Amino acid sequence: MTTPEPDGGPRHGHHHGARPELDGLEQVEVAVAFVDLAGYSVLTEMCGDQEAAELAIRLAEQARRALHPQARLVKTIGDAVMLTAETTDAMLATITTLAEHAADEDGFLALRAGIHHGTAVRRDGDLFGHAVNIAARITALAGAGHAVITDPLLPAATRAGVPTAALGPRSLRNISAPIDLHSITFTQTRHPHDPICGARIDPATAPAHRHTDAGRWWFCSADCAGRFDRATTTATPSRRGGR
Repeated sequence: MTTPEPDGGPRHGHHHGARPELDGLEQVEVAVAFVDLAGYSVLTEMCGDQEAAELAIRLAEQARRALHPQARLVKTIGDAVMLTAETTDAMLATITTLAEHAADEDGFLALRAGIHHGTAVRRDGDLFGHAVNIAARITALAGAGHAVITDPLLPAATRAGVPTAALGPRSLRNISAPIDLHSITFTQTRHPHDPICGARIDPATAPAHRHTDAGRWWFCSADCAGRFDRATTTATPSRRGGR
């Protein structure tokens, strides 16, 4: 497709040199990660938009505090944060520190992440390209309390003494070739989870609790406890919150 030049000559739409809005593009080798809150949609429905928004803000704050000197927070996207680092070691250090901090947070949800290292294009502090797409796609494959990583992260995991589990090659949406993936398990929380919304609860400060034949349960609010009571009249909960 062509568009006319001011002097009547043709101009190809893909000719970047003639487009000043594309000035400042820089190709870089970086580690890219997306981290989000597992169960965020359920918590939003159970506890409301206000509490969900506050939790997303807390994730961004925790991410900023966890940053390695060679890492930075690119942006927040709903309940997720996008991080980048100059090296795989810096990225892995950031992610593991973030997971450790989150494990100590009362009322927090479990984290999940996707991490890749490769080539991207940087402009005005944001990143674009293949490495970003891969990191975003593999985040969706991570379970609560886990990160999915690609082969370039394995040496950093070995150096850090972080165990990994092979997931094998996976086909990703809009990525032409399957990619070998691996899983990392984050630091386990020392507190139980609310069986309704999934938030981690400190039993010492829980607003409500229940003791049933199936175990002990703690709740982030009286509303979640009420939902639990109504559910147990017809079925046994499938998720245990006790230890």
